[in-house]
Amino acid sequence: MARPRKFDEEAVLDAAMMTFWRHGFEATTTRMLEEATGVGVRGLFNTFGNKEQLFHTVLDRYFAAVRAQLAPLANLPGRDAIDAVFAGFSADEPPGAIAHAGCLMVNTVFELERTDDTVRAQVAAYRAAWKDTFAAALTRANIGEVDTRAEFLVGALWGALGQIKLAGDKAAAIPMAEVVRATARTW
Repeated sequence: MARPRKFDEEAVLDAAMMTFWRHGFEATTTRMLEEATGVGVRGLFNTFGNKEQLFHTVLDRYFAAVRAQLAPLANLPGRDAIDAVFAGFSADEPPGAIAHAGCLMVNTVFELERTDDTVRAQVAAYRAAWKDTFAAALTRANIGEVDTRAEFLVGALWGALGQIKLAGDKAAAIPMAEVVRATARTW
């Protein structure tokens, strides 16, 4: 008979997510996951599968959290929704905050050649959700060239998030975000 789990799966997933987010899939070792979660590798893998399966679960969890953050944007006027996304880069974060690690999905793009098709599909779905969010905002604002401008906004967003990953500091995205905000105001 299997022993009952003696850990909070939600808390373990959150700890694993933070570890992958800070270090990436490749650099995250099973030892790092054990230390971060407080659960032995056997317990982790018996519950969530191998490292790849755990990563898939973490990406799904991250995407669900971002979807929840995107939902209120649908209630804002289009220009305000776009501005809110890029204004968020200016918010102060304390040293060591996860915001200084960028975006888990965008960071995963840096490792795509070393990941599997499931991860590629998860990243593509995440990107599509952002594009759809921007397209809806542009449509609500009666701004033309919706597809082109939504692609521009996704590219700018991912570029800003990539800057954070490269610099290890959320402030690295502010110049790009300010240019995007100014550009969007002219549409």
